[in-house]
Amino acid sequence: MAVNTIELHEVRHPDKAARERYDDLVGIDAQKQAFIEFLVRVLAPDRITEWQKKHHNKGLPLTRRIENRPPLVILAGDAGCGKTALVASVGTPLSEALDRRLVALETPSDVRGGGLVGQLSERITATFNEARTKVGRDAGILIIDEGDDLGTSRSQMQAHHEDRAGVNVLIKEIDRLARERCRLAVVLVTNRLLALDAAVVRRGHVIRFERPNAAARRALFEKMLVGVDHEAKDINALVHASERTPPFSYSDLVERGAEAALLAALRADEPFSVAALLAVVRHLEPSPMIEDGRP
Repeated sequence: MAVNTIELHEVRHPDKAARERYDDLVGIDAQKQAFIEFLVRVLAPDRITEWQKKHHNKGLPLTRRIENRPPLVILAGDAGCGKTALVASVGTPLSEALDRRLVALETPSDVRGGGLVGQLSERITATFNEARTKVGRDAGILIIDEGDDLGTSRSQMQAHHEDRAGVNVLIKEIDRLARERCRLAVVLVTNRLLALDAAVVRRGHVIRFERPNAAARRALFEKMLVGVDHEAKDINALVHASERTPPFSYSDLVERGAEAALLAALRADEPFSVAALLAVVRHLEPSPMIEDGRP
């Protein structure tokens, strides 16, 4: 494969499976709403124009600030808090909100290339060019997971020249999307917000993800126990048992908790039960927290 060729993972929306995965995400309703609202503003700018004509027919200069914002949203927070699951499934509800087809594109794990001089910058440029081509006349989102790998702060003493050059190109490409009014939004996902370059963060709309509080855990346990006989006191017991310091992440409770209890029930050929889930949660240890930093 040539240095300047990028294979982006592509998913077309609407997609029934993506909608189901999106609906299964509980406890992050505020993040869901903020994410879709931002993307709709970027990908359907005509709606702002129509709103302004209806309510401010003499013009409202303030709207230009929104219209000129770079099409970058940053999902930031600890691992296992729903960022990747949300970005992988948001395409379908976003497609429905826009009432048009949408393509979700994701950078490959080897987007940085092999470390040759100038390669990182070339591959970032190729990524954005390929995304524009694939989106065409539709709307799209370009997902950059582990975003701190490309957008590392240029002020860090250990930052290599290639890394600094790569950040410069990343910023240039994001600004170019804004100038061209391209119907392509960039979604950068990171566990380490503080590691990102300040200029990247300034350009982005930051949506933060936290480990689930009591209300979010309650919603999560209620979702887990659909199809299982239980009472309100059972949910209360699970919420109480899952109150820890540091807190559990969503993936702790789902993948290491509920799935472990389900597999135990399968091995024993017994029904999945509140008691089985409660026993696992009581002995579960939260995963270590990643300090993302707050500029």
